[in-house]
Amino acid sequence: MNSDPSFTVTFNNCNSDNSCCVEALNPLGKVRAAALADWFESKRITRTLTHVIASHKLRTRQTVAKIAQLAGLGGDLNGDGIPDGLDVDQEPGDGVINVPPTPGECDPGWTSSKSVIQPQTNYINTLPLGSRAVLCSHSPALYPIMQAFGIDTSDPIKFPKDSIGRVSGFNNLWVVELKPVTVGGATAYHGRLLSYVQLDFDLDVSLMKRDYGLKCGRGSRDDD
Repeated sequence: MNSDPSFTVTFNNCNSDNSCCVEALNPLGKVRAAALADWFESKRITRTLTHVIASHKLRTRQTVAKIAQLAGLGGDLNGDGIPDGLDVDQEPGDGVINVPPTPGECDPGWTSSKSVIQPQTNYINTLPLGSRAVLCSHSPALYPIMQAFGIDTSDPIKFPKDSIGRVSGFNNLWVVELKPVTVGGATAYHGRLLSYVQLDFDLDVSLMKRDYGLKCGRGSRDDD
């Protein structure tokens, strides 16, 4: 187990050849997740949500679990002590939809963060009209997903990037609108950016400029 105060995760539960370690939110990461949920609640967004989506990696699910609960999508909905939210994937009943649901972070056949781009794009295209979804994904995946819906991510102010073009920092939130368009008989969503928010969480450690460089034993060797 290893924890670094400049990161939001703790690395543990490594697989047998140490090529991958599960990244769980450390205490600072949990505080940030709680602050994010409080922000959604303060803006009266949570109860309007129909879907809360994370990847197959633990840290994304932990980041939005409280949002899903506040949205009424997960937790013990009928009071019998058993989680009975809408999802039936990695943590049944928590209300967070894992896309893709498998494999687990370091299970046999595990995949890098980039592998979520196509499954998450495909899933968003299946959402019914009128959906309001939160997507928590990864630094190499978010911009390609937005680009897949026709959103131009070239503006360095609205789409801050690190040295190799991934999302820079942890405090970025984009509000986008997707509308169905039909091309050649096929219908898919096309998006536009409504607003970009840089959240201002006053925490003990600033994580705004992390460049996502991995050192030995942190995360997986080819992950981001």
